[in-house]
Amino acid sequence: MIDQQPKPASLTLDPACPVKVLLVDDKPENLISLESLLFSEGDNVSYLFASSGEEALKIALREDLALILLDVQMPGMNGYEVARYLRDNSKTKDIPVIFVTAIVEQSSHVVEGFEAGAVDFLFKPLHPYITRAKVATFINLYTQKKELERANALTMQANRELEKRVEERTKELTRINKDLENFVYTASHDLKAPIINIEGLIKALRESLIENCVELEEIESLFDMVDNSVFRFKNTLVDLTEVARLQHQEDDISDRISFREILEDVKSNIKCMILETDAEITDDFSEAPEVLYSRKNLRSIIYNLVSNGIKYRSPDRKPVVKLKTYVSDGFTVLSVQDNGLGIREEDHEKVFSMFTRLHDHTEGTGVGMTIVKRIVENSDGRIELRSELGQGSVFEVYLKQATLPLEV
Repeated sequence: MIDQQPKPASLTLDPACPVKVLLVDDKPENLISLESLLFSEGDNVSYLFASSGEEALKIALREDLALILLDVQMPGMNGYEVARYLRDNSKTKDIPVIFVTAIVEQSSHVVEGFEAGAVDFLFKPLHPYITRAKVATFINLYTQKKELERANALTMQANRELEKRVEERTKELTRINKDLENFVYTASHDLKAPIINIEGLIKALRESLIENCVELEEIESLFDMVDNSVFRFKNTLVDLTEVARLQHQEDDISDRISFREILEDVKSNIKCMILETDAEITDDFSEAPEVLYSRKNLRSIIYNLVSNGIKYRSPDRKPVVKLKTYVSDGFTVLSVQDNGLGIREEDHEKVFSMFTRLHDHTEGTGVGMTIVKRIVENSDGRIELRSELGQGSVFEVYLKQATLPLEV
C-alpha cells in the first residue's frame, strides 16, 4: 500500500551544488535505514551521518546543511539539548531541525521540541511518503534560499559595476564640462582685445576714407554690415563673460529687493523695444513684493524673460507680458507669462541649452536662457516652463526663500 502512495515533488537542485542533509541517531542501522528511505536517484542530495549529539554539532559547524533529522532519545546529549545548542549558535541557528522519535506523540513532548528549536516532528515507525515529502519541502526551501542569495549577489555585483561605470562616466563628463567652461572663460576674455582692435581699425578706415575724399555711398552698406557683425560679436562675448562669471563667482551678496523696482529698471532699458512693438507689460507683486537675492542676478532673470517675451512675439497680436509673484513650499516664485510664438514640448529642454536658438527671425546670442538657468540653480532654485505652440509660454522661476533682514 505504501509503495502506491504518490511520490513527493522532485527536488529542483543545481548539480554543481549538492545539498547536504545530516542524519543523527546513535544506532547505525537507523541511519542506514533512514538514508535508504530518503535516497532517490538523481536528487543530488548527500546524506551525512552522526552517531551522537557532540558529533552532530561538529558537523553542523563545519558543513553547510539544508536540514537535520535528529533523533530525540540518544545517550549523553539528547536531541533537545543538541537543538538548543544549534539554536543558540549564530552559524547554525537557521538550520531547520526535524525531530525523529519513537516517543508516543504527546503534546508535552511536542511543545518541548518546538521550544528547543525544532520545525517539525516525524514519529516512528516512519511513514515513507510523509517522510520524503517533509524532507523534500525543506530541501526545496533551502535551494530556493540559495538561489535568492546567488541572485542577490549577482545583483549587488552588477550594481557595483554599474556604479563604477557611472562614477567613471561622471568624472569624464565633469572633466569635459570643466574644459568647456575653461574654454568659455578664456575665450570670453581673450577675444575682447581682438574685437576691440577690429572695431578701432574699421573706425580708422572709415575716417581715412573720408579724409581722402573717397565716396562712401557705395561701401557704406558694407560698413554697416561689419559694424552690425562686430556689435553682435561683442554681445556674444558679454553673454559668454556672464556665463563664465556665474561658474567662477563666489556667492553674491543678497539684498532685500523689490520686484517692481527691478522691473521698472528693465522696462527703462528696453524702452525702444516696448515702443516699437506696442508691448503691454503688467505685473502683480502683491503676494510677494520683495525677495532676498542678488540684485544683479534678479535683474538678469527679469531682463531675459521680459525681453524674450517681446522679442519672440506673435505677428498676429501685440505682445503682452504678465509678471506675478507668489510663495510656494519655501520658494518665492516669479511667473512670467507671454502670448508669443510658444514652444513645442519636445523643444522645452533646448530653450536652456547654450547657443541654441529656436527662432531665427530675430537677433540673439542663444545664451540668455542658459544664464537664467545657471543663476537660478546656483542659488538652489529651479525654473519650469509651460508652453503651447502658437499660444505663448509661462516661465516659473523658483527662488529659494531666505530670512529677510529686519529694517532699522
